[in-house]
Amino acid sequence: MRHQDNQQTSWWNLARDTGIAGFGVDPRQGDVLLADHSAGRIMRLVAFEETSNVVLPATLADTGAFEDLATLTPQLGIKPYEINTPFWSDHAIKKRWFSIPGTEETIGFHPHDLWVFPQGSVWIKHFDLEMIRGEPSSIRRLETRFLIKREKGIYGLTYRWNEAQENAFLVDESGFEETLTIKVGEQTIDQVWRYPSRSECLACHTPSAGLALGFNTAQLNRPVARGGAESSQLAWLESAGYFDIAPSSMKALPSMTALDNPSASLTHKVKSYLASNCSQCHRPGGEALGRWDARYETPVLET
Repeated sequence: MRHQDNQQTSWWNLARDTGIAGFGVDPRQGDVLLADHSAGRIMRLVAFEETSNVVLPATLADTGAFEDLATLTPQLGIKPYEINTPFWSDHAIKKRWFSIPGTEETIGFHPHDLWVFPQGSVWIKHFDLEMIRGEPSSIRRLETRFLIKREKGIYGLTYRWNEAQENAFLVDESGFEETLTIKVGEQTIDQVWRYPSRSECLACHTPSAGLALGFNTAQLNRPVARGGAESSQLAWLESAGYFDIAPSSMKALPSMTALDNPSASLTHKVKSYLASNCSQCHRPGGEALGRWDARYETPVLET
């Protein structure tokens, strides 16, 4: 944990799926020791140095992800995608892209379970917010986030757009907050916007949740516009060679739905919303306390 005067500290998990029951100190050099009674071993807390010598791009332009920042046109190899049930983000409007490294790497597809992604996979999510609620012309660019898959786990980066809306700058490792003034009807409200720290990214994007939230069968099983025509997004991913195996039957695959879908049942909409907003923690092996299972594939009577 990091001390920040009198403010709440940032945090991250040091170990998961373990039987850590106590801590100690190595008298030789003061290292923190962890007693794992499940594995019958003593573990040592050491500094993580995988990215310590890596210079992170200072601006969104420096990442090279976008050919044109003004229009958010991505470079070749970075593809847009859409999901059925967006995570609730305080009225933000979001756009999403992904990239799989090389032409030989593929996604480990599964019709119901989590997908498996190769090292170097990247997901990008961009956030806009209407400063006058309901008026698209009042949209302001807030942030663009990156999630990068490495050999073990992931890491995240957040870029905050400047006032001129011409570029976005890397947010400090501890994150950032600002108060936005939003007009809602005749009222003006203050909305606190949190730009996540790198440790906060890891709080939700856990191995038990599949690392890349929303990039799964039920979320991506929907029609999208490709090449001037509407087609199945999963069928497009399969035909483009992104999957290691071809889905057996597109019609039989699960599909989440949006809350405003008038043709969907209440059960379908509630299950979809809870899966999108809660299942990253509320699942077997998840970070939340209790046994509630919010995964979409879990029958209602078993949640």
